[in-house]
Amino acid sequence: MLAAASLIEKEFEVWPGVLRLAAAGEGARDALDAGMEMAREVSLALMADAELLAGGSADILPRGSAGRLAIEAFHTMRDAMPVDDLPPALAALPGAVCDAVLVAMREGGRTTLVLVSVGDVMAVHLEAGENVPLRTSLPPVLHEFSAALGAGLQGGVAIGGIRSATPTSGLADCVAVQARNTALAGLAAAALADAADVAGAAREAGHSRDRLVAMGWDGRGVTAVAGLIEPETVWQALSAGVRRASVLREKRLLRAAALGLKGRGRTVGPIDGDRLLRFGVSEWR
Repeated sequence: MLAAASLIEKEFEVWPGVLRLAAAGEGARDALDAGMEMAREVSLALMADAELLAGGSADILPRGSAGRLAIEAFHTMRDAMPVDDLPPALAALPGAVCDAVLVAMREGGRTTLVLVSVGDVMAVHLEAGENVPLRTSLPPVLHEFSAALGAGLQGGVAIGGIRSATPTSGLADCVAVQARNTALAGLAAAALADAADVAGAAREAGHSRDRLVAMGWDGRGVTAVAGLIEPETVWQALSAGVRRASVLREKRLLRAAALGLKGRGRTVGPIDGDRLLRFGVSEWR
């Protein structure tokens, strides 16, 4: 296990929150410097790209590197799962920021661990034998899910569902996803959360306070709270989310996922639900 003292962290203010960079290894300080430089570069075009994606322009090439990564993730998802109800491309943008910064950090210095997170998404690169450290500034659910995936974790992880900052039209309280990159993870988490639904189930509608998120999800149903749901209906909703996760896993876009609703949960891939205590699930399938 990595000693907390060997982990170096920095922060950078960027939409949609605080970008947190962490690294360990002999070149950790150089990696952090490179990451901060990339964060500043990404931020120059980020708001313009976010406006573009929030407006539904998924076929126009954004100016910034993060915007382009988000569009690539959206097109990859659309090709793999050609359905009419994909989340907006904006759902991929926070993860794309993390991906761009992680690449710069890995190129900037020799490291054994790199973590880049903002909100409910994280880009991660762990060398063989390294685990997500116990002491980080990650959101608890994101940290717990990442740690449960074991040593040598790479790619991106993301949280979706009603408890996350990304709106959902589905019923799931929480969805966690590991994908090959963070832009895809953010988009996949939103897509699985939307799919975990049953027609006619009781829910309370909501909206986002973030102007860009509200703009991106304008005209879409957003669930604030799921109402009383019978146990069998809960399993049906979770199964619908798992079916979508299985499609993405077969196409190698997603490695693992966990979905929780009303104290029940389903997992896909190499993840032990019993380690996810913060999901509030008492029965896993």
